[in-house]
Amino acid sequence: MLKAIVFDGYGTLFFTSTGSVDATEKILALNGRRDLSPKAFYGEWKLLHHRHMEELPDFRLEKELYALDLEELYQKYRFTRDPRRDVEVMLAIQGTRAAFPEVRQVLEELASRFLLAVGSTTDTAPLLQDLDRAGLPIPRSRIFTSQSLKVYKPHPAFYRAILETLEVAPEEALFVGDSLKDDVKGPQNVGMRTCWVNRKGEERGDISPDLEIPSLQELPEALGHFPK
Repeated sequence: MLKAIVFDGYGTLFFTSTGSVDATEKILALNGRRDLSPKAFYGEWKLLHHRHMEELPDFRLEKELYALDLEELYQKYRFTRDPRRDVEVMLAIQGTRAAFPEVRQVLEELASRFLLAVGSTTDTAPLLQDLDRAGLPIPRSRIFTSQSLKVYKPHPAFYRAILETLEVAPEEALFVGDSLKDDVKGPQNVGMRTCWVNRKGEERGDISPDLEIPSLQELPEALGHFPK
């Protein structure tokens, strides 16, 4: 029996738009490098960011990882500005994300039937700002971040800590998110059910979520496929 639904934050509840690429464009302009593609540079930054999450021996806040990423990129491209100062351009957009239009109504509908929680790879403060502004019906005691858990997705400890706090078995919880790696494969590895929010119509490859929906609007009806 399904008792709890854990939602990813960014890309699932909150629309990230082009904010990160726009911030990257400003950083490149500060360095006089308008010849570089902001989208490509951010793509490289994002890959480096995830590599640091997986490979660093000790946990660090995501804002610290952003600075570490940028420092490495500045060395590669021989930028002379201070990356730990310029990273503030990227950090300034944290906590400014808007919820997708359907999110509040869907969560309000589900809140009477399930324990709702958020499990997101992010520092805590910006996520709380976004949740408060959106007015979503999730208590702070059920908001889990990489900062609060001291571990990043898709490490099994991330999901197990959430299950332990919610006091539900893995098969009693559904993880809902837009990342096949972090929100489907990761939760599946600890026995959770999964729902992939495939807003971009991407191919799933060899990863098979229990449910696949194009937006959260379809989630309440899709949950009818689970046994009572």
